[in-house]
Amino acid sequence: RFGDNNKWGTFPSGSAAWRISEEDFFKTVKFVDDLKIRAGYGVTGNQEIGNYSFASALNIIKYNFNDNLVSAVVPIVMPNPNVQWESQKQANAGFDATILDQRLNITFDAYIKKTENMLVPASVPITTGYSDIYVPSMNAGEIENKGVELSITSHNIKGEFTWDTDFNISVNQNEVKSLNDTIPLVRGSVGFNQQISRVEVGHAMDAFYGFVTDGIFQNEQEVAEHALQVPGDDPYARTSPGDIRFLDLNSDGVIDDEDRTYIGNPNPDFIFALNNTFSYKGFDLTIFLQGVYGNDIYNANRIWSEGMAVAQNQTIGTLNRWTGEGTSNTVPRAVFNDPNKNIRPSDRFIEDGSYLRVKSVTFGYSLPYKIIQKARMSSARIFVSGTNLYTFTNYSGFDPEVGANGIDLNTYPVTKTYSLGVNISF
Repeated sequence: RFGDNNKWGTFPSGSAAWRISEEDFFKTVKFVDDLKIRAGYGVTGNQEIGNYSFASALNIIKYNFNDNLVSAVVPIVMPNPNVQWESQKQANAGFDATILDQRLNITFDAYIKKTENMLVPASVPITTGYSDIYVPSMNAGEIENKGVELSITSHNIKGEFTWDTDFNISVNQNEVKSLNDTIPLVRGSVGFNQQISRVEVGHAMDAFYGFVTDGIFQNEQEVAEHALQVPGDDPYARTSPGDIRFLDLNSDGVIDDEDRTYIGNPNPDFIFALNNTFSYKGFDLTIFLQGVYGNDIYNANRIWSEGMAVAQNQTIGTLNRWTGEGTSNTVPRAVFNDPNKNIRPSDRFIEDGSYLRVKSVTFGYSLPYKIIQKARMSSARIFVSGTNLYTFTNYSGFDPEVGANGIDLNTYPVTKTYSLGVNISF
């Protein structure tokens, strides 16, 4: 994977733990059955760039030389013999506890993880003569993730009727610590040559970067008193009543890229899951909930379905569009070719991505031992289950579970499924 000078990497790790509950001074704490604290530190390496990625690839190309085809071997991929291992350094501390006569199990972890010398595709100008599609890998930048994780298992009710609960929650903060360049990376294409995501030191990975909206122009006077919205020589570019008003953040009288700012974060504040299991005699019921809170989604589908710039079907949200002074201050007018660039990357398409999903529900019945014994079976269970049954969310798209970058562009939603089955063992 790497050149002669970078083939090897050293990745040490170590950990230690102390079971405090075994110490004599802790014997007086009766409600704690078991308690262990632990800490660890380790470094892992990443080499996933493909074989011989440090070297150039050659291809045979035929040239026309004096009306004769001449074969030549030429390099098509720029080599990078200096590419090396990506390293991930992580320190963590936590504890494991069992309390209240084995009724409650708690696991807690706090961690800091730094990814250094990240392996990323290099940007190769086509003017070099090399391919700008098949590019070498390079080491660039550092990202830090830090957070806490908590897991709780509770045996709420024991006996003929039982109720067990499993709960976990994870909080993570992501921050770009360094780049190999002072120029931020722009990513996240959403159509019309627009990029909405930005990677910059001091901010979260792939944070949304765009314009800030400030309502709708209601009349010509408001347009005249505001900053120039669409500078340039395009004769079709103009601003009229009914168009979106964008904030002039640097107060220079012109709305341009200098007025873009951070408008959202695709990384959630926390994620969580809750699983409850009930049983009574031969019956059992499992309910699994899963959710995310505090993340933003860039609903790029609305660029096409609410842009009103071309002749195609639109969503019913456009029925509330501006049609005259005072009619709307949220949805712009319908106009061909979007002369004001109302669909430019902005907080217009930023939505809250928080959700709570009924991930699965299963209800089953296990046949009594006498019945399965007569049928010469060891066990038999009938069940009915459903997955992705309902999602509580304010997100207007099909599905708030859109991926790590937070961009919803033709993301296929999860499928709701119902199942009926029998498990038999002999």
